[in-house]
Order: sequence, then C-alpha cells, then structure tokens
Amino acid sequence: MRHHDTDGMAVLPGEETLTVSVLAPGDIDARFRAAWRGLDDDLALPNPFFAEWFLGPALDCLDPDGEVRLCTVRRTDGELIALFPFEIGTRYARLPLRHVTVWQHSHAYDGTPLFRRDWAMAAFSAVLDWLDTRPFGARFLRLTQLPYDPAMVRIVGDTCALAGRAPREQMRIERAMLSQGHDHETLMAAAMPGKKRKELRRQERRFGELGAARFIDLPTTEQAMMQAAEDFIDLENAGWKATAAHGEPLARSAAERAFFIEAMRRGAREGAVSCLALALDLEMTAMLFTLRSGRHLAAFKTSYDERHAMYSPGMRLLIEATRRTLDEPGTRRLDSCARPGHPVVDRLWPERLPVVRLNIPTCHAGDAALLDLAAIVERAKRRVLVPADS
Repeated sequence: MRHHDTDGMAVLPGEETLTVSVLAPGDIDARFRAAWRGLDDDLALPNPFFAEWFLGPALDCLDPDGEVRLCTVRRTDGELIALFPFEIGTRYARLPLRHVTVWQHSHAYDGTPLFRRDWAMAAFSAVLDWLDTRPFGARFLRLTQLPYDPAMVRIVGDTCALAGRAPREQMRIERAMLSQGHDHETLMAAAMPGKKRKELRRQERRFGELGAARFIDLPTTEQAMMQAAEDFIDLENAGWKATAAHGEPLARSAAERAFFIEAMRRGAREGAVSCLALALDLEMTAMLFTLRSGRHLAAFKTSYDERHAMYSPGMRLLIEATRRTLDEPGTRRLDSCARPGHPVVDRLWPERLPVVRLNIPTCHAGDAALLDLAAIVERAKRRVLVPADS
C-alpha cells in the first residue's frame, strides 16, 4: 500500500516518490506554465480543455474570485506528470458533504485529468492517497464530464481496485463521435436517405446562386484567429443561442467573450486551434472551431447565420468537416462535444462516446457510507421529480 505524509508525498514500496501539490492561481508563474505546456505535449489521454493555452484564459476570465485550484503531481526530479483544476463542493444531495470536484466551466466539455504518458495509474494513485488525507475536509473526489473509453475505464478501475475502493457512477450520457476508418460516402448514405441528399444538393445550388459560396480554412495566425473569434461571437449572438436556456452563448458576458478570444489566440500560437467556415462572398454563414490534443480533435463551437437556415449551412459545414477529418491521416477521433440527441451530428455520426460523472470516496469507511447514503437520497429525489411514465 502507499504511504503519505502531511506534505502530500505518496510512496509505493519499490517505486518513485510522487508529490501532490495544490496551486492557487497566484502560484502559476512562467516556469510552471512552461512545465504545463511540456505535459500537454506528452499526454496519456488527450484533453485540449485542460491544456495551458485553453485553461489559463479560463482561470483568468471565468474564475474572478480565484476559487479554483490546480492539483498537480510531480516526480522526485520535479517533472510534472499530472494536473487537473478543482474546486471544493460543500453539499451533495442536500447533505453537507465536502468534496473535491474537477472544475468545469460552461465552455469546457472534457474533464479528463492530464496524465503524462506511462504515468497515468501512478499519478492517479497518488491523487487518491492525497484524497485520503481529506484535503479541505473533502470526503470524496468527483470526476466530471469524463469520457469513459476503455483506456480511462482501465485507469480508474485498476487504480481504485488497488486502493481498495470502488468508483460510484452518478451520471452517464453518450455523445456522438467520429473515428478514423469510415468511408465518407458510405457514412453519409447510411445517415441520410437519397431524398434528403438530393434536397441538400438542391439547397447547395440555390445557395450558390446568392454569391460565391465556398468552404475555407481560416488562417491560423494569432491575429486572424482573434478576428475569427470576434466574427463567431457576432454570428452566434444573432441566433438562437443568445436566448435559449441551453445555448451557452459566448457573448453572454464580457468575461466569456474575453476568455474565448484569448483562448483562440493562444491556441493559434500553439497550433491547436482551427476554424472551418462556409462563406458566401466575404460573409461567414457558418463556422466551426476545432481544438486539437495530440491525434484527437474536439468540435468546440459551431454556429450559423439563421437568415440562411433554409440552405442548411450548419449541416453542410458538418458534412464537410466529416469529410476532412476522415481524409486526415494524423487524426484518430473527433469528439462532437454535443449534447445527447443533437438533431444533426447524432444523425451523421453513428459512434457514441460514453461520458460519466464519477464519485470516488476516501479510504475511510464512514466517508464511503455517507457517499452511498447521499446517492440513495439523490435517486429518491429523482423518482419524486420525474413522472413514472417518462
């Protein structure tokens, strides 16, 4: 078993000592950012949303009170091998249960901790040892928006088994994803009947009569990407996302606007952001921002000009993005980051990525019992709130 002391050091007999530390926003200096970027370049599992270029602006703009902390794991030589942002929750199912919860703001769709390649299980084990010290009075760890593919299942399951505890799955959804190996035409034929494809071709011809219509990859310089971000916000703010409850518009606040523009600027500098657009003359009618982490992509933000809705610009843009992804040999997977049941992407992409919320108790039996009691209370509350025939 591992041993730990008050300094957050974890030791497995015969293995290297790992140190778990907590950083406040004011502790993040240039040296640490460089180590963070080095971790981004050597990941066991991809996650652009926790990359330094993306999470840094989120902390600056979307955590004004400085409540979010970074949990970091280092080797004895000081090399950073794991990182995730967290905050302290104080209640669960109306019970006063303090917990460490992975921080997710409204524009982050993946809560996978950053683990250095070949160090995932060791680092996660060190995090669980740190949890056993009940940091900030926490009784469990909550992993949020966690893509639960086989690699992540093994890391969580095997590490928790060695630590003598079981993860509790609180929530599970499935969202569309696209992986390599599909033929584009076969995929589209399976997704849409011939009548629908014929209608799309008719719409394309009619749309082309309005002006010069073309798909373009916007330049990925910092200045060009900042301008693209501004154009996207204007496009999104003119449509349904500005008013819908689940739209999460970037122009909802000045802070969100600033975050998006700065994150896209830094992402362009790192070569981790791209934007595909459907243009009509010089006007953007649909835009898709994509984030890259290693060989994996995430469809971060998409919007279209609703004045041209009759020509299905959003669907046509997604079909083109599908074609380009399948033609790109360096890409393994494109995560839609879309809500379950999305009317467009769920039709086009047949694969599904499980995404879960997991609760993992400390090693103390009382904490596990309280967590299970809270889960029972939560399930009972759901049965009361959800009609039996729904």
